[in-house]
Amino acid sequence: MRALRVHQPKLIRIDEIEEPQIKGDEVLIKVRYAGICGTDLHVYRGAMKDRVKYPAIPGHEFSGVIVKVGSEVDWLSEGDEVVANPVHPCGRCTACLAGRPNICVNFKILGVDIPGVFAEYVKVRSNNVYKIPKGLSLRNAALVEPFAVAVHSCRKARIESGDTVLIIGQGPIGLCTTQVASHYGAYKVVTSDVVESRLKLSKVIGADEVVNPLEVNMVKAVEELTGGVGVDKVIETSGSPQVLDQALRVLKPGGRVVLVGLCFEDVKLHSYPIVYKEAEIVGSRVYVDEFPRTLNLISRGYLKPEPLITHEMPLSDGDRAFRILEDRLEDAIKILLRP
Repeated sequence: MRALRVHQPKLIRIDEIEEPQIKGDEVLIKVRYAGICGTDLHVYRGAMKDRVKYPAIPGHEFSGVIVKVGSEVDWLSEGDEVVANPVHPCGRCTACLAGRPNICVNFKILGVDIPGVFAEYVKVRSNNVYKIPKGLSLRNAALVEPFAVAVHSCRKARIESGDTVLIIGQGPIGLCTTQVASHYGAYKVVTSDVVESRLKLSKVIGADEVVNPLEVNMVKAVEELTGGVGVDKVIETSGSPQVLDQALRVLKPGGRVVLVGLCFEDVKLHSYPIVYKEAEIVGSRVYVDEFPRTLNLISRGYLKPEPLITHEMPLSDGDRAFRILEDRLEDAIKILLRP
């Protein structure tokens, strides 16, 4: 089969490799659509060398059709249109036994620790697979995974009806989070980003107010938008090391900051506003039981992937697709590859 493989940082090739062989509890899926996300860019850049073995097949956001079913699987069939949770917890560590498999100490994920979905076929454990409801296209279903990340982060934020929520960063995860926060009944959703086209899109899909920190002082702008009160919740999706201080400054006393974006740099943090406001800072990593929840929300039309899909390309254009995202060209947000 054909697969897009990263051979070393920023070197991508389309290779012919052997088709995966499934075990009794696995299924083989023909990949129809696969989305490129921030984690894939980290693999592409070489930022995850401690986990990734080159040549590596990235990718974990996808939809497809089952072509082979393992001997132990009786609830799935060939021809089923499906999505799959790409996270593989060990099931044995203290986190897994406590019902928190998303922070499993032996956590493995498609496209990082094991071969991913930028290939014609991928094998997946059957208990990670979900049938796509009738009426939901394979194209839109490919974005269940990033929306599940957003659903989990909004649940971690404990958004309540009437809250004012600031979402920092309007890349794909930030835009998904904007939709979810609006669906959760936030009174006001404020978004922040340095890319004007993304702010405009965030307005279309659920943001009430937008702030570009290149044009205005973000802290003062948010204070003005909230009448000096501050926001109830902040969800940080950009991974920028500079924004945590700003998040704490605009946070209402007793508020909560949720960190989603990955930052590989040291962050300077002052404890005074945390203590003074009794602020809560929590991390949010992928999802627990949000995958099927999110699939249902998308299938019912509460969450809409289509506005986020800016490009669709064949797998053979994978190198170009990564360069577009790496260099932030063509106002790209979500690029889908077709193996």
